[in-house]
Amino acid sequence: MRSLALLAVIALLACEPRVIVTRTGSPQVPPSATATGATPSPIASSATPKVALRPIPSVTPPARLLSSEQASDIPVTPLLHFLLTDDGRVITLDASGQLLQRKLTPTGAASLLLQAIQTGFFDKDASYPRVPVPGTTPPGRGPTFLILVVANAGRDVRVSFEPSGQPDDEQYQKSTTREKLTALARGYEDLSWVPANHWAESRAQPYQPAFQRLFILAEPSLAPVPGGTSPDVDAIWPFLTPIDAMGAPMGGTLWRCAVLIDEDARFLSDALTSAGAARRDRSSITAALAWRTSGSVRLALTPLMPHELATCAGAAPPLF
Repeated sequence: MRSLALLAVIALLACEPRVIVTRTGSPQVPPSATATGATPSPIASSATPKVALRPIPSVTPPARLLSSEQASDIPVTPLLHFLLTDDGRVITLDASGQLLQRKLTPTGAASLLLQAIQTGFFDKDASYPRVPVPGTTPPGRGPTFLILVVANAGRDVRVSFEPSGQPDDEQYQKSTTREKLTALARGYEDLSWVPANHWAESRAQPYQPAFQRLFILAEPSLAPVPGGTSPDVDAIWPFLTPIDAMGAPMGGTLWRCAVLIDEDARFLSDALTSAGAARRDRSSITAALAWRTSGSVRLALTPLMPHELATCAGAAPPLF
């Protein structure tokens, strides 16, 4: 299996580098469509003109070579810390919770992938939890896991582990495997050790996704803040498609989900920001809005990563 991985790395080195076009925001000039029956909110100065949603183009995303994520026992989407795709793109999370993008050369991308494969930990899926020291009973708490995914021999190998270096480590047995995996994952948080000639674009830029997921929870009989005031969603909703007809239901929940091209997602986030309703949670934007006199709508916009398909399949609804 290790020989197949080496062949994959050689193939990566032989690839012509793909061109990443950093898209800049075009002026948002909405069509001349008018709002259909929306009553302006007393909070907003005027109703936002409605625009038609643009179709989602069919694209083939780059493949993931390597990623590092943080997860817990709470069933939400893991928090991405590092991503490397086969076009050399590197996405990282900075200390403020914002996603940044750089680009490696084919040699640089192959080197990072080979470094992970040669540790020997990514021949098969595995999990390495902490084990209490015999005779001790550590206090119960939700575990934090790191998840490393490495492309090896034609498949994504997933290795999860509880990292070493936590304040209560003395209550658990030492593990050389967990220590080595923790060091590997921490190395992806600070890439200053990567040789300068392995970077095609070394300066970190804000990550500009091609697509974003929009999560919607419409509750006709539940006010957003009991006794409080919130902007009215119908007054600031920028699309011709009604908010309660947007996207598709998510199985087993009351949430709906839709995929927007980034221009439409930014059009919505601008409308929410102008109304004073947008709240930033790391790379996501959330909002709680009044709806139809006595109801409320909760919204969350989250960026898709380069290797993800433009779909809501497999997505987890937000917790807020």
